[in-house]
Amino acid sequence: MLSKHRYIRVRDSLSSEISSFSINLKKSFLLIFILLLNTNSLVSQDASEDLQSSESIIATEKELDQKIIELNKRFTAHAKLMKVKVKILPAQTVLFKGKADGTKCVLSKDQESDTNDCMHLELYDFVGSELGLSGKGLGSKSKFITIIYSGAASQEPNYRKIPPRDVGKIFSKIAMNDFVNGESVTSEIDDTSPLTSPLQNGNFFLFYQVDGFPFPGTEESPAAKGVGRYSLEKMENSTSHDIRNTFKKKFYVKHLDNFDKLFQKIYNFNDRDGNQNYRNNIRVLQDSLKY
Repeated sequence: MLSKHRYIRVRDSLSSEISSFSINLKKSFLLIFILLLNTNSLVSQDASEDLQSSESIIATEKELDQKIIELNKRFTAHAKLMKVKVKILPAQTVLFKGKADGTKCVLSKDQESDTNDCMHLELYDFVGSELGLSGKGLGSKSKFITIIYSGAASQEPNYRKIPPRDVGKIFSKIAMNDFVNGESVTSEIDDTSPLTSPLQNGNFFLFYQVDGFPFPGTEESPAAKGVGRYSLEKMENSTSHDIRNTFKKKFYVKHLDNFDKLFQKIYNFNDRDGNQNYRNNIRVLQDSLKY
């Protein structure tokens, strides 16, 4: 009889443990199911956020591209400066007109010739100038832009009435020579189709050179990314590395805007000088009335 009671107690104990294990197992499965749901929700949310970020990168680039094209169009109006006799320039500025040879603008003897098809505008400075050390011979800095026009020049004799002229190429170069540390850095930007809309990154080339390496014209290699000549479309523009947008926003848009304003400033100064000649002539004529 005792043995039977013991059997019943053991059986009841096992049933209780199995029931408890079953309940705990169900709870574990429920917890795992809830975690999976939450994980899937988080993954879906992250994917959605990545998609939104990616769309934002693309939208930002389109806006920057439109700004670049609008700025490039402004240079078409600066064609009238091709016929202006430039006598006045801001400090540390060089401007000349000539004939295009590749990305170069070769100086022309006749600066107002109808055969000229390019303008070279350059700004130069000295290393350490911001600290008042220009005279110490620490090195040089310069940047220039070359506007190469396409099509025939206008035959309009009055430069003020010269219509806009298509721009076929915009080439820029930034250089720094540090004499003290023996360092030389050069960056070039070659927009081969500045008026194409929408902007094509494949028509836009950059060249980066450090201490004379690599030689001009050398293409970028897999072993040296970002050194040599490469197209803008090779530059990463993702949510984690929006390098292309940074280049356009932080540098190129501002670079074009600054040179556009400088071209206009030079035109205004020299046009005013022309008006002053008119005034001087009238003054001479008026003075002749005194005798």
